[in-house]
Amino acid sequence: MNLHVPEFHARNKCPLCHAGDLTDHLVLDNIRIAGCRACKFMFSRDTLPAVEIDRFYIDGYHDQRHMDGQRVNATTNLGLLQHFFPDFGRRSLLDIGSGYGFLLDKVRSNGAGRVAGVELSNAQRNYSAQQLRIETHGQMDDIPRDDKFDIVTAFEVIEHIPAPREFIVRACEQLKTGGSLIIGTDNFASGVVNSLGHQFPKWIPHEHVSFFTSTTLRQLLEGCGTLKLAGVRSYTPWELLARQIIFRATSGRRGGKTYSYETERSADSERGYRFFSLRMAINRIWFKVASAPNLNGEMMYFHMIKQ
Repeated sequence: MNLHVPEFHARNKCPLCHAGDLTDHLVLDNIRIAGCRACKFMFSRDTLPAVEIDRFYIDGYHDQRHMDGQRVNATTNLGLLQHFFPDFGRRSLLDIGSGYGFLLDKVRSNGAGRVAGVELSNAQRNYSAQQLRIETHGQMDDIPRDDKFDIVTAFEVIEHIPAPREFIVRACEQLKTGGSLIIGTDNFASGVVNSLGHQFPKWIPHEHVSFFTSTTLRQLLEGCGTLKLAGVRSYTPWELLARQIIFRATSGRRGGKTYSYETERSADSERGYRFFSLRMAINRIWFKVASAPNLNGEMMYFHMIKQ
């Protein structure tokens, strides 16, 4: 798929508050990342049409690096869920953006009842359904709206969504009254982001089109009208802490990452997840050691209850 800037569409209003008073916060690889003066939300101002975004995830997004990364993240995300739910108690759980199904497989093994996923990528969905025998749907509309779950999760998904408010409203439709919505994403007001600036490695404006702070994410979730805050958690991955230390020690010469989409896609197809074995070993304990009931870390998690 051709991903040159002329094919991109400009968004001239904030997707959260619909205000048109925007600033260019950053420009990376000729893509503008806008800041809304009204609500402070940041988003990729230049995006592909929705059908092209869907096609990118449906047909691609299934190399070894993504598989390895999801195995690592499943360990962290299980720890987060066990913090909020020490006993799954046969609860039903729907994971949006479930990927290869590694997290759902762990949740099922730890006492949950029915588990189900939603995953756009054909390759990842097929692995989840065929290899792990997990109920996995291609899109939200494949699930009847009266099919409700005790828990709905979306880990590192909302940053990929051009219309995050509509995404949250749709997710809540699958949630029982009194059920829990768990959202996890990067905090773009964290200390690591402030230190690395435009060289923070998760400024990926072709794929990450919504950039939240703890303030804007809370405003979004509570502004939907049916959700009440039940708890928060955050931590900073050790890999990013290492980048921050190196970046400061070298006065910005090393540790950061200047974004280039074509370079990243080429590299992703040729390599696995760097330091995979080391990350698997450390991440088994890092979340427990480094996480805290605040929103100061780079990765932030909101636990919301549907009223």
